[in-house]
Amino acid sequence: MGEKQPVAKGAAVRSNRADRARKVVESQAVKLHRFLPSGITVWTVVGRDRDFFIDPGLENHRPYCSCNDFHFRVLGGLIPECYHLLAARTASENEMYSVIEFSDEEFPGFLRALISDNFSQNS
Repeated sequence: MGEKQPVAKGAAVRSNRADRARKVVESQAVKLHRFLPSGITVWTVVGRDRDFFIDPGLENHRPYCSCNDFHFRVLGGLIPECYHLLAARTASENEMYSVIEFSDEEFPGFLRALISDNFSQNS
């Protein structure tokens, strides 16, 4: 009586991802980059070592994240989503993301920097 029941490993992992996503949202690390006048948008989530490119799937696409967790665990069917996607979805639903506006002329340089950042890291 009064003993705590062990938490299933899957539940603990989901709880950890939810906690990490909540911290990302609270720290305003979800960014919507808007390019004008075209209206092109790019979502990123600031991670520990780099910014991750994400498509939260808000416009009826399949979600995507450039993190390793997405590539190995989500695409491998082990988990439904990485914490970056969970954070982006939560931030979008609650309008708790930063909007950064750029001119369309800055788009190529922005993409080069984002891609370079993602491919130059090993985590």
